[in-house]
Amino acid sequence: MSIFPKRSVPGSTVTIHWNFNTAHLQNVHVCPWVRIGVKDPLGQITMLFEDHVLGLPDPEDDLSEGASPPLKYLNKNLPLMVIADYLSGRHKREKLVEILENIQSGRHYYFTYPVPEEAPLGKYTLISEVHSGGEIKYSKTAPDDYFLIEKISLQDVKELEGKKYAVIENHSPEKTPVKIVDCTPASPGRLATSVSVFEMAPFEKKTITLSASISFLLYNEERRLIPLTGSSSPFLLRNQQILEWTKSDGHIYLLKKDKDEAFQLTGPGKTLWQRSDGLFNKDELNDDELKVYEVLKSQELIEEIRYSSNLQHDLGSD
Repeated sequence: MSIFPKRSVPGSTVTIHWNFNTAHLQNVHVCPWVRIGVKDPLGQITMLFEDHVLGLPDPEDDLSEGASPPLKYLNKNLPLMVIADYLSGRHKREKLVEILENIQSGRHYYFTYPVPEEAPLGKYTLISEVHSGGEIKYSKTAPDDYFLIEKISLQDVKELEGKKYAVIENHSPEKTPVKIVDCTPASPGRLATSVSVFEMAPFEKKTITLSASISFLLYNEERRLIPLTGSSSPFLLRNQQILEWTKSDGHIYLLKKDKDEAFQLTGPGKTLWQRSDGLFNKDELNDDELKVYEVLKSQELIEEIRYSSNLQHDLGSD
């Protein structure tokens, strides 16, 4: 079985792949009762599939001279999540060969498991049972048939003796890898970064030193991002659906794609537009800049963006 993604978070969806291979059947059919489910860290079981699955044998090959081999299977798309699962860890070459050989002869089933918003954190194990003739066959990949639900949070940001620190916490009973990215603006339009990657122990609370003015924590295979600012103020971002060009006079001209509107930016408006790169925080604005910002915002030229631990950004809210 294969699981994608292997690490996820509450409120997400996990996809499970199960392969029913009938290539070994010769002049016999099978109709096992199949159970596929998920057991959470508290022992609660959610069944995703409980039904009989009919497997029919392939026709015997025509061995007569000059006979063309007949088509045996409907074409199946390559289950990329299976390859992704293989590439995510250390597996023998033979396993990849087996995967590729079974793509056409196998019957691929996909099940989705919606992770509740209040789901317990930790290790979720898969249930895979094939009942046939009073016997039960379990998944050959049972040791790897699990996924992890995790959560990292920012507890505090503080300054001591001129240095800035962030306190982060792993809420999961499992080890959780994290990545810290310190961002330092270089020349205009360029950004220098330094990266630290480490694993947090179960329920660990850790203090880290921030070496730049802008730092982010990434986890859950880098899909989740937390700004290590300690501020509730949003970041400002230029509307990415607006076409921009700069003329020889130095002015910036903006054109909305869905409306017959165009704007010319000069002075403070131009400066604020250029600074609103998604890493510029609203609380850095002075009173005069706030007035300019309100004008640009009212025209939907600049958006407020909150990088949370969710993939979806919270736009346009204070």
